[in-house]
Amino acid sequence: MLSFDSGILVGKKLLIDPSGKGNSKNILITHAHADHVKLNSSGTYYFSKETARIIESRYRKVKRAKPLAFGKKVNIDGIVVSLHNSGHILGSASAVVEGEKTIAVSGDFKLQNSLIQQGAAPLQGDVLIVESTFGLPSFKFPKREQLYEEIGSWIKEKSKRGFVVLAGYSLGKAQELTAICNEYAGISPIVHDSVFENNRVYEALGVKLGTYHKLNHNLRDSPVLIMPPSLVDHNLQQVLEHSLKKEVFTALATGWSFRSSYNKIFPLSDHADFNQLLQYVKECSPKLVLTMHGYERELANYIQRRLGIPAKPLAEKGQKVLGEFF
Repeated sequence: MLSFDSGILVGKKLLIDPSGKGNSKNILITHAHADHVKLNSSGTYYFSKETARIIESRYRKVKRAKPLAFGKKVNIDGIVVSLHNSGHILGSASAVVEGEKTIAVSGDFKLQNSLIQQGAAPLQGDVLIVESTFGLPSFKFPKREQLYEEIGSWIKEKSKRGFVVLAGYSLGKAQELTAICNEYAGISPIVHDSVFENNRVYEALGVKLGTYHKLNHNLRDSPVLIMPPSLVDHNLQQVLEHSLKKEVFTALATGWSFRSSYNKIFPLSDHADFNQLLQYVKECSPKLVLTMHGYERELANYIQRRLGIPAKPLAEKGQKVLGEFF
């Protein structure tokens, strides 16, 4: 019924989150981040209504698109599937596939509610396929409310002394940063073009972010600028300092900790940390857990030792078919 080959293949009729364009007739995309959106001209695509809108805005209109409402069951060539909010970004979904065995696929998820996103709820199934991006005990994120206060205070302090650049992924993270600037720092930020376009989509879908300005030779309209991380480097900092005649402070919002040229790293992540991963698995209470993406083997070992639930990496060499895991 289920195998892993360039994505999660259910039977021969449904491919979930392909790593390439794939040749499956039916393709389910859990969310609109670029590494999950692989489009071809012949497939029929299933995703949440919000993800459909974001994909159309960021990439292109999908000819054979079947947007689904959360919680609604659909029959895809004999396979019953339903999507459920995963709390990762707007429109992100976990999937439940009903058949001989019920399979729950977490997708990228987080349990914490945020300013702009409700957290995921546990799903019931015989088998749980769970992401393991932060599948080590060293990954422990603070409560979001605590982090919001910290980020807001830092923005207010640094913006009085100079100019602040916040780096966060243009889809998901940047929208949360826009809301944080408004609610916790009382500042309407300037945002890069890509952030601006995604902000507009979020607002069109009913998410309130506060006010902001599109970057357009207007750096004096606000003391805060939100940019994609790929565009924030030492050269940008030097250019801004020369142009504004102010000290420039930079911060990156990410769950990863690493040495960098940023003045500050805030552990703001759209993924579950280690404790949330274990909590999610425990509440889902599956008979078998298959881990994927990230620290697969490590998380599987922790699940077995701490929760007593059989767990293995999904893509482990030599194990491609679900039956081989039991």
